[in-house]
Amino acid sequence: MRSILSALRQYSAALRILLAFTAIFGVAYPLAITAIAQIPGLKSRAGGSVVSQNGKVVGSTLLGQSFTDAKGSALPQYFQSRPSAAGAGYDPTSSSASNLGPESIVDTLPDPSVKDDAGKQSLLTQVCSRSLAIGVLDGVSGARPFCTPDGVGAVLAVFWSGPGYHGSISRVVSINQAAPA
Repeated sequence: MRSILSALRQYSAALRILLAFTAIFGVAYPLAITAIAQIPGLKSRAGGSVVSQNGKVVGSTLLGQSFTDAKGSALPQYFQSRPSAAGAGYDPTSSSASNLGPESIVDTLPDPSVKDDAGKQSLLTQVCSRSLAIGVLDGVSGARPFCTPDGVGAVLAVFWSGPGYHGSISRVVSINQAAPA
């Protein structure tokens, strides 16, 4: 009987603390912060710096900023935001997915017979080149596993002397880098 009463007291105390913390941190604290955010001078920033067009909210001046100088070079004093697939800049009207995923590891190299063909970088090469660029910007090594020193995704093709995967390995080449002419 005493163990049941002891357990009920503990559950009762836990329930009271849960209700008290819910009231304090789930209701009172958010209301207090919201009230502070309505002070003149803070209201425009607290509201998300909303951008309106024709009376309709179309975005925020704080989201999707590109922290670059006039030449397009990254500014080292700011944390660099994630790359955007929205073309040039952070235009929300042209936003789309890159459709690159974890298995996107092989680059499409430029075809010299097609004029202005630049090829298409895999997700791995994009991550490697961006890591190298951020490393240069911050003065640290941007080296990553599975990346070459020049920022290309190091995907190797292994060629065997026998059919299939039999025999000895005859050569290993990086398939994301063009062979020297």
